[in-house]
Amino acid sequence: MRRWLAIPLLFASALALLSAGAPRAAAQPKGDEESITTADGFRLRGVFHKSAKAADTSPVVILLYAPGPDQDMSKGEWGVMIKQLTEAGFHVFQFDWRGHGKSKDIVDTDKFWNLTGNNGFTGAINNKYIKDSPAKKKGAPKDEFSVKDFTSAANAAAYLPVYVNDLAAVRLHLDKKNDNSKVNTTSIYLIGVGDAAAIGMAWIYAEWNRPSVAPMFGIGAGAQTYAFVPQLRPNLIKTPAGNDIAAAIWISPTVPKAFPKATLQNWVRDPVAKLRTTPMMFLVGDKDETGKRDAETYFRDVLVARPPKGSSLNDADKTYLLEIKGGGQQKGLQMLGKADLKVEDLVVKYMVDQVQKKRPTEESTKREYKDPYFIDLRFLGISP
Repeated sequence: MRRWLAIPLLFASALALLSAGAPRAAAQPKGDEESITTADGFRLRGVFHKSAKAADTSPVVILLYAPGPDQDMSKGEWGVMIKQLTEAGFHVFQFDWRGHGKSKDIVDTDKFWNLTGNNGFTGAINNKYIKDSPAKKKGAPKDEFSVKDFTSAANAAAYLPVYVNDLAAVRLHLDKKNDNSKVNTTSIYLIGVGDAAAIGMAWIYAEWNRPSVAPMFGIGAGAQTYAFVPQLRPNLIKTPAGNDIAAAIWISPTVPKAFPKATLQNWVRDPVAKLRTTPMMFLVGDKDETGKRDAETYFRDVLVARPPKGSSLNDADKTYLLEIKGGGQQKGLQMLGKADLKVEDLVVKYMVDQVQKKRPTEESTKREYKDPYFIDLRFLGISP
């Protein structure tokens, strides 16, 4: 039997007052275009939307669409969400996953295609699933990649875990902004749809196994750098980067085959990765039965957000599973920008009143990471 959670009474009342007559402007605001290089030499393109409030103290939100053919950050009605978030005091960062939208350039072909050497983490996977790779075709290695270049739809689906390394690169990019007093990465939020939920949760798990500040391995030109997650033993991580993930909001989350439920459960059971302490909100249309099934998988089976009677676990704090009344069978981005659904109001009120106001106020900490780092998919329990 399903147990769909009601929004806390005070939260619901405030939401009703805010939502009445709320305008809906579909146009996506322009931001500052920026580029990022991943650990395996791919250039991602992103857009940074500045907070309307104090820049150096404002937290940051990362928007995530579901990877796939014809998907990019310009698709969908993100405009209202971005506008409300920046007005509420959040920076917003959106980007195109590798092979999507404007993210097409392989800027270091050696790192991207190398089977061992500089890239023993994703090089073999890139060669396995992408057409005309050096492993399949002689000649100069190709310096562009599009999602249309996968050898099959099945291989495109199997490639999903690799995108967690794009999120690692985005985090490094935001931490460099943090170190220049442009954002405060002590509070990072994720808002994602569809398959982005699994990718985002994998990244949060990895963040609990990474130090928030670059570790010192020695002094001088030959000093070791932080190259991959998890490079240090967990007991040596005094302050994990996972502490900085304030909350995640998943709209119509899906559980792709590349992320088996047992693997997701193992992440939560890991005593180091405190995934149940990260507040999460799962939103689905009220008649979206497949969406409800997948949302329940995350909420009930993976996070065990409301454990059964007699369990040693407590309820997961500030974690909710909610139906969007009137959402029907609409999924993900289809529910944004709709005046009658007001999903943006719900998300922003949750972030402000349920999470950010209750987080301890912290000044930004210098992160001091210089180079992109990998997330070892084998560590995640995944072998694409």
